[in-house]
Amino acid sequence: MEQANGIFNKYYNLFDSQLAKVPAAQQFQSKTGVPKVYGAAGVAGVGLLLVFFNLGAALLVNLVGFGYAAYASMCAIESPGKEDDAQWLTYWTVFGLCNVLEYFTGFLLYWFPFYYVIKLGFLIWLMLPNTRGAERLYYSGIKPIVLHSRNSAQQAKSTAAPSTDDGDKKAN
Repeated sequence: MEQANGIFNKYYNLFDSQLAKVPAAQQFQSKTGVPKVYGAAGVAGVGLLLVFFNLGAALLVNLVGFGYAAYASMCAIESPGKEDDAQWLTYWTVFGLCNVLEYFTGFLLYWFPFYYVIKLGFLIWLMLPNTRGAERLYYSGIKPIVLHSRNSAQQAKSTAAPSTDDGDKKAN
């Protein structure tokens, strides 16, 4: 029990220190007397229940996929390093491709039970700096396909294009 209590206190303190940077969380705690960590956990729990029972799930999942990523992208732009910029640029590439694919396959995907719960987990996996899911997916799947398509298109263009010497003689 002490080990579980220690783990709880570790994460409680971690979330409390992160929420201390959010003025709305500070204001919530001062007005209600409820610790900001409990308020954030309550909001996250209600949101997860709404997604689980498919009540506004599309909106909530897309808000998570867009809202946090937009905030983190703005922070990355303002930071001096370039590594986080690349992470979020890769995320937006993968997120955009997933949205395009979902647009064309949505009529099939919505029949899967817990589709939005799975999508939420997938988006969180893509975003987390610990997993770097977007980078994994980009480098293992998207990039090879794009490079292969680009090389095929360049080969087709080079074999179909007439030589410039013949074109110059015909033009004169």
